[in-house]
Amino acid sequence: MTFGRLKSAIKVLLIGDNELPHDKDQIIAAIEMAYLQLASKATALKLLTTDNASQVIRLGPGGTYVRMPELPDEDEDELDVDKELAPAVARIIASYLSREKGGMHAVEADKILRSYESKVRVFIEERESEGRIK
Repeated sequence: MTFGRLKSAIKVLLIGDNELPHDKDQIIAAIEMAYLQLASKATALKLLTTDNASQVIRLGPGGTYVRMPELPDEDEDELDVDKELAPAVARIIASYLSREKGGMHAVEADKILRSYESKVRVFIEERESEGRIK
């Protein structure tokens, strides 16, 4: 998902509620907070690194680290998270901005993160059993 599509998705989630700010810096700040929340809760495969010099959020599986995703700048920039997690980013941001449905958006984001995390755990366990990950 691109930055532009993320903004559109958030606007849809917020129909009849508060609006997405027009200020790009405010939107980027919300994305940064959402990325921190996402990286703390889910093991996004795209964010795994062995480079501890990158902006590390936490330890990952098999001697890896979970890095901070790169922030988008232009509408055409792809989000630096696994595609399956883009809806969670939108929901997390909607939970910050919503005046009436914040709790619902947070619950939906958590469902996405838990579902993704369970898939990743199976993937990692398979790789560990094959000896690909220590």
